[in-house]
Amino acid sequence: MRRRDGPMRMGLELATEVLVRLWSRYSPPTVVAPTSSTSPSDNLQRAMNLVMPLHVPNIVARGRLTQALFEATDEVLYGLNNVGTIHFARFDFIGGNLCMLSIYDGDFTSYIRDFIASIGGVFDALMAHVKDPPPTPVVLHVDQFIEWVRAHDAFQMPESPTGLISKDLGTLQRDTLLALHRHPNVQLGIYRGYPGFSVAQIRQHLSIGW
Repeated sequence: MRRRDGPMRMGLELATEVLVRLWSRYSPPTVVAPTSSTSPSDNLQRAMNLVMPLHVPNIVARGRLTQALFEATDEVLYGLNNVGTIHFARFDFIGGNLCMLSIYDGDFTSYIRDFIASIGGVFDALMAHVKDPPPTPVVLHVDQFIEWVRAHDAFQMPESPTGLISKDLGTLQRDTLLALHRHPNVQLGIYRGYPGFSVAQIRQHLSIGW
């Protein structure tokens, strides 16, 4: 039986892959898009996982990007601090992508507009290394940049699995597979160690100021 387990498992996985592709093409999608919440606490500590594919993802390109970010460190820190709604932000190389991962308060569009105003010049430099970038300078193409960021933000799975479905629980497994098939970059969840507090509240409590 053990000798058969491997081929059987591979066959099952292949069949599942074929089914997901067929579902994605011929069956109406039932994945529910994330929606904004009217609860103030739900609009705090939101995640943005911006995945920017590099035009040439080799060591030389990554070295140039690293150097550009090092040179812009003071500008980036000053700008993000001035935005006033960011809990943390960082740049990572993951695979062939440059990623900006951040936790912020408030509305997505307002957040992107704020950091365009603060560090738009830095993103102009980064876009020179990114595949299929938006028009630059980004400060003159704000709406296009917002939509580009939205399209490259990793899909966030709902915190409750039932948030994926729009019909009934019987399609939950299928809808999960469809979401994973449709979105190559996925955030599976987030833990908040201090839920319900904004950046401003935390800084005020710690007497950090701005």
